[in-house]
Amino acid sequence: MSLRTLQRRVAKIEKARQPIRSPFVIMYGSFEAFVDLTYADIRAGKLDDRDMLDIIEALRRWEVQGVWAMA
Repeated sequence: MSLRTLQRRVAKIEKARQPIRSPFVIMYGSFEAFVDLTYADIRAGKLDDRDMLDIIEALRRWEVQGVWAMA
């Protein structure tokens, strides 16, 4: 096995070991940035605070528990 082949294999293994980022981190940079924008939309009346506050808390639990890594 050549050195280049071994380097490619190691790089592939290292990439596979990286944690899977959540959709919020991918789209907003962080979950907190998503929450800040969502709260702004709630205050502006674009989103219903009765529903969205519960949804945010459910999504926060998923974020903390690492549900995205299991997908």
